[in-house]
Amino acid sequence: SPRLAITSPEKRCGKSTVLNVLQPRVPKPLPVANITAAALFRTVEAVEPTLLIDEADTFLRDSDDLRGILNSGHCKTSAFVIRVVGDDHEPRQFTTWAPVAIAMIGKLPDTLEDRSIPIQMRRKRPDEVVTRFRADQTDHLKDLASMATRWVADNMVKLQKADPSTPPGLHDRAADNWRPLLAIADLAGDDWPELARTTALNLSVVEDGDGSAKTQLLADLKTIFEETGRDQISTVDILEKLIDMEDRPWPEWYRGKPLSSRQLAKLLKPFSVSPGTIRTSGGTMKGYRLETFKDAFTRYLPSQSVTPPQPAETSHLSPNLSVTSEPDVTDRKTPKPAVPEDCDGVTDRNTQKGDVWRKEL
Repeated sequence: SPRLAITSPEKRCGKSTVLNVLQPRVPKPLPVANITAAALFRTVEAVEPTLLIDEADTFLRDSDDLRGILNSGHCKTSAFVIRVVGDDHEPRQFTTWAPVAIAMIGKLPDTLEDRSIPIQMRRKRPDEVVTRFRADQTDHLKDLASMATRWVADNMVKLQKADPSTPPGLHDRAADNWRPLLAIADLAGDDWPELARTTALNLSVVEDGDGSAKTQLLADLKTIFEETGRDQISTVDILEKLIDMEDRPWPEWYRGKPLSSRQLAKLLKPFSVSPGTIRTSGGTMKGYRLETFKDAFTRYLPSQSVTPPQPAETSHLSPNLSVTSEPDVTDRKTPKPAVPEDCDGVTDRNTQKGDVWRKEL
């Protein structure tokens, strides 16, 4: 059950409007502008809602527990927390399985963003005209919800057995997020299968652009090796090139000071990359060899090919080595893991109780 991440760089970009448009179209909608971790899993256990979380930038980043619970609800098999209840402190299992849409200014925490379908909102220009949303005129949206409910009821068995192919440009988590949506597109037919896969690739490119600092460092180091055409670079030269990247955090990495050699080594250590002694025209010094990065590049920058550098004496013939992207064309007949039934079960379960929920409200 991928999360829907509705983000924007600033206020007044339409995030809350998106949630308002979603509300009459989803089963058992529960809008919230703030919620605690304890309230979240107890609410999910009690009423199985579709959570529509607004203003998440005001509270989500400061709560590790809340982020952990939202992360756990991504996969039904692991969507549980254990808490003690009652005077006897008996352990009890609570489910965290629920569809979630999150709207916030800025960027979601990395682990939550990785489990999300991203939608980046922008403030409209003065010359752009859009139809204003009216919360008191949503009958057409409710009609769509009824049609979707009936379509799911008619096609649930086919969806559970679906085996959609995913574009090779998607990493594993993105493929998991998109697989149930691609199954729906394939079953809908017409132009939807191609449109869904194109959209998945386009949105995932945006999603991958803002990785963790360590992943960003890997990407920048790969660029440095490719642009210099060398297979070993001194630590001094690497730091100089990183600090020259004004759109990166390296010039003001720690309390406004540039990234240091020790901090560089610490960031690379989890990738099993460490500095060593290298020989250059200026003598021996500490630095990094390209061969020690190849495994990390392949594992953590899967959308880029690892291009070996050209020999230094011929590097002037090709100063900028291109990065070859994965092909966008996919063979839809390639066997892929089946769509997990748990990704569709929430739709069926919520639909059955939607009328009860609305009456209770």
